[in-house]
Amino acid sequence: MNDTHPLAPSEHEVYLVRVWYEFDGARPVWRASVLLPNDSQRRYFAAPATLLHFLGDHVARQHRPDTPQSGHSSPQAISDTHSD
Repeated sequence: MNDTHPLAPSEHEVYLVRVWYEFDGARPVWRASVLLPNDSQRRYFAAPATLLHFLGDHVARQHRPDTPQSGHSSPQAISDTHSD
């Protein structure tokens, strides 16, 4: 982003990403969640690669003029059952 040419609101998005560790017995396991712009549903991930894949797909869809902006598909590895 250039300070002399800030992006218009339609040219950027803000994602809230949380990353943490939980313990599965004595073993720490990686967890993350993401809250998408204009979406109240939080999505949960158990692997960094799955989170990055989801964000990459979402960003690519948002910036394709022929792709509908509404509705978000979820990779199979996402679990919406975890609670904050």
